Amino acid sequence: MSLFKVRQWWSNEKSLSEVCDEGTQNGKCIKVDRFNSHSDSDCVIVGQGSLLKIYKPNSENDNSHSILESQLNDVVLQIETGKFVADSSDRQILILHPKRYAIYMLERKTGQIDVGEQNVLSPMISHLFTRRAFSTTCGPFGYSKRDLICIQAVDGTLSFFDQDTFLFMCVFNDILIPGPVHFITNSDQFIICKSTWIMEIYSYQQLGELSELSARPNRKNINIPQWIYNAGEEIISIQVIRTSSSFSSIVAVGERHLYCFQDNGLMKFMIRFDYMPICFHAYLIGWYYEPNSRLLIMVASDDSKLNIYEGTSLLWSCDLTHRPISIARCYLNALPGGIVTLSTNGIINVSFLGTEPDLNANGKPMNDFVDPDQIQDELDDVENSLQKVMDARKEFDDEDTESDQIVNIKVEIGKTNDDPISNYPANNIDTLQTCSMVVILSCNNPNSIQSIQITYDCASPIACSDTTLCFENVNGTEIIETQVYLSSDADISDCGINIVISIVDIKGKIKIISKRVSLPLKLYCVPVENVSENNIKLSFKTNQPCLDLSEIFTEFTEEDLTRYTTVKNNLTFKYRTSNNTVTVKSNDLYTIEANDFSIMYPIFEYFVNNLKIYYARTGVTDFKINFNLDGELIKLILHTFLKSIESHAKERIKMKSLENDLNVLQRQFTLVQKRLLVQYGSLPPGNCDALEFLMNDTHERIKTVAYGIMQSKRYVFSAGNILRRIGSIIIYILKEKLNDEFKVKLVEEMLSLHTLNDQFQEWEENVAQGLSYILNKVFKKTEKDKEKLAPVTDQDILSQTNLKKFLKQMRIVFEKLLTDCQDNNEVKSNVTRTEEFVEVI
Repeated sequence: MSLFKVRQWWSNEKSLSEVCDEGTQNGKCIKVDRFNSHSDSDCVIVGQGSLLKIYKPNSENDNSHSILESQLNDVVLQIETGKFVADSSDRQILILHPKRYAIYMLERKTGQIDVGEQNVLSPMISHLFTRRAFSTTCGPFGYSKRDLICIQAVDGTLSFFDQDTFLFMCVFNDILIPGPVHFITNSDQFIICKSTWIMEIYSYQQLGELSELSARPNRKNINIPQWIYNAGEEIISIQVIRTSSSFSSIVAVGERHLYCFQDNGLMKFMIRFDYMPICFHAYLIGWYYEPNSRLLIMVASDDSKLNIYEGTSLLWSCDLTHRPISIARCYLNALPGGIVTLSTNGIINVSFLGTEPDLNANGKPMNDFVDPDQIQDELDDVENSLQKVMDARKEFDDEDTESDQIVNIKVEIGKTNDDPISNYPANNIDTLQTCSMVVILSCNNPNSIQSIQITYDCASPIACSDTTLCFENVNGTEIIETQVYLSSDADISDCGINIVISIVDIKGKIKIISKRVSLPLKLYCVPVENVSENNIKLSFKTNQPCLDLSEIFTEFTEEDLTRYTTVKNNLTFKYRTSNNTVTVKSNDLYTIEANDFSIMYPIFEYFVNNLKIYYARTGVTDFKINFNLDGELIKLILHTFLKSIESHAKERIKMKSLENDLNVLQRQFTLVQKRLLVQYGSLPPGNCDALEFLMNDTHERIKTVAYGIMQSKRYVFSAGNILRRIGSIIIYILKEKLNDEFKVKLVEEMLSLHTLNDQFQEWEENVAQGLSYILNKVFKKTEKDKEKLAPVTDQDILSQTNLKKFLKQMRIVFEKLLTDCQDNNEVKSNVTRTEEFVEVI
């Protein structure tokens, strides 16, 4: 027996975010098929929540593998393909939702220029049903000329449909938990796996008669299947594949065994596994009508291994780089037999089996003969194609110069509630504090606009009463008012709102306009009595004389400011969401004081922006800010920043551990529940006390872990909030102090602080690649340093080794940047390494 390894040809790494629905966990939300509109290669259809994605993998890594993404109205439970609509030569896509199914047609339309094309998912049929669906199977039931649809509900009942017409329903009284159901085409039979661990086979005609008998009153239903098989274990999945001109093979995988039957009930072979199977796929080498065709079965295990069997013989065995939940075969124009796998973290991989691993499979041999004339001809063709694209683009740009004047956008922020500040108790957001934000759209020619969509993007706890608004019919002037408020007691990390306006003109062209609006300080801060002592001070000078603070904080009246001020030009503000205070002073220089770097950022941003607005309004064009940085302050800033990264990573590790525990407990609970139902259904019923105790104990542990995950998510968000604020201060200092704008822009894009929001906190993974590039290319470290700081590729970025190297890389980059920001009269050698201050996990 030879050992073969999987060599990955390409990886279409499109993250599906959270793979949390029942269909995706069972691998039902992925389907590989070919359509007339894309007849040259197979398409991979994936459902993620209510989002449908279609990929067409290719061998060009620079090209996008995605051809379509469509947002549906409900969660996708299962995807099937077939000819469901009469008088249609192409195959359609069936999407199963909890309370309905929908049939779509994938169409391909050419674009307006030579290089463009568009894929459209056209709805054909949508049908509602009353029972909540669990799974579906399709096929030419009753030897029909088109595919009919069978929907299995969560109570085990089978409902049959033809296009959008209901045919009949079969009710089974001995199904407590629904199992796999599959259709055998050549014998017109159904395989039904029941919760009693028995496989039963019924013909389509039998099921139709059974539905008629169940509809008659006082008539006892006698279900006599064609044949049965007691597996003695839960059947995970079933596949039917035609292996001969006269019969098909039924392949079923249980918890520890693989069974292969003929459709007449004759068992061909059985394999006992020494591992836990997760998913499988059977396929033929050759055609079914050929006598030498071979049936191969791929089985993926829970330890990320792929085993390929022919009969009871193990042909190939190899390691996978991920744990798959679904596996299939695909036929692409550059690969006759590929392996498609969907991993637990939602990544689709297209691979193939190979015996000669090659780290650079796409690279050409160096000794290939190259014809210079051929290369010149290819370059001329590319140049001509680019010229056509540029000419078409120029025509569009000429039209866009006119369309730019179609919509005029103006955004105004209203005042907060007019009640006196004393009516709002400090550190209390129970009293809702809101301010209005008005967007005014003026259209010179409304007939030239098809639709306008407005999206408000803000960071928690800032929230808007409307997140997205869409206008199909635009009048001459649209006035949209939205309320802005504090949604929770979290600290403020961004005191502005980004407004994205998408305009679709009558020709279908899309224009996107972005606006940023700063929020009133009164929304999230109130003045309080002066705080005399603070641990941290950040001072800066300007090339203009220092202003009186009342000229900067114009939102508050003179009475409001003098009520709490004991020292002139010394103001203290307190956040409404916490007890933290920030003090602002204006003497010979401006000083912002607080007990922590992270809590001073909102006031710092508001103060600096208002300074710039004031001098811009008075006509000063050369306004500059100069921060006073010494070695001790730089060391403190860097230490605080690294500690915030470490805290964020620690909280993420805790949450991942809890999520893994919940995954194990959920599977344990499902397994115990199924065993308990089997005991209940046996005659006579078995002793269920031990299983009931185990199920109740598992349920309590699930509740405890789920509550811990909710708490951990809040801690992760809080740590990310602190990291975002400290990083924003550092970026602002670098922008003002460093003359190298390109380097600062690289560092700002590398940090990607805007990705730290409520739902997604995978900041370390996003930053790691950009950080290595900046360290190796911009700072040009030696090969020895590159090798020393390179992360371990087979470990997660949050592993102890990789996290330690990640923090070292961060320290090196920002230590160098902040040292360059230090004043010239300071001794830069005073900046000591801060690695010893950070406790690496």
